[in-house]
Amino acid sequence: MHEIFLTALIEDKDFTSACAVLGGLTNMDPWESIQRVLYFQGPQRPMGISNQSSIEKPIRSNTGFLWKELHQNLTRQSFILQTRYDVLKDRDMGVNAQPMDLDATQGVLRWTDFPDPPRGQPLLTQRKKVELWDQKKLPSIMRDNNHIFKTETIEEVYRFYRDDIEFCLTRHYFLQPLEHYTPMETKQQPTIPMGSLPPWESLTPVDQQKRWFLQVKAHVVQDNKPDEIRKAQDQLLAVRRELDGVFEFRGIDRKVHDTRVMQQMQGVQQLPQKVTVGK
Repeated sequence: MHEIFLTALIEDKDFTSACAVLGGLTNMDPWESIQRVLYFQGPQRPMGISNQSSIEKPIRSNTGFLWKELHQNLTRQSFILQTRYDVLKDRDMGVNAQPMDLDATQGVLRWTDFPDPPRGQPLLTQRKKVELWDQKKLPSIMRDNNHIFKTETIEEVYRFYRDDIEFCLTRHYFLQPLEHYTPMETKQQPTIPMGSLPPWESLTPVDQQKRWFLQVKAHVVQDNKPDEIRKAQDQLLAVRRELDGVFEFRGIDRKVHDTRVMQQMQGVQQLPQKVTVGK
């Protein structure tokens, strides 16, 4: 599958107005969802999903080809993968919430590729994506295939739909104090997912200005058909013209969406990610 999208930043004070515009455009109330997102880093040497012992058997016919596609992509390159779980503020968060058994809970396994070069469409981000829905034992599958848990966040999304176009207003939150969040490649000590989630009110937005990301998305299932991809691109650019003067869509450097695990050459010391000058 190919995912193609436009991106705009929405100030927190403009969130209600943005929802009103999108609600009028799509003639629907937003669908609100909150997901717990766990990030797993693949091994230095790509291995794919070779160990399938924790995958539920028999593998469903509508997911078998997705597991195969995911395995093929993870064999050529290691990536940061996401496992996602729906949560409810009142049920799953706070002092009275029961800890989540992540192996027993159905979740979504998501992989996204490094986006394609813009090729004359600087406002569009285009990348391959594989999502496996309603999967149990995702942490075990990750562990079986040498994917190491690194961190987790909460994602809040308001979705609107018009025909094949999806409009998403998204904001991410830290679950722990900021000092617990360090670049994934610098984490040396193994970590585990939180036993219980803190109250919703205690979360800190990842963006210090508390902005929302608006993404206008189209999905092309048969991504080996260039005509279908061009059709989706044209649909998104038509939406952009329709919303001209309302939202300021901007080109996003594709490195922002880079989920690849950089391989370290054997015998070569990894350079520091930050250099302090004058000390």
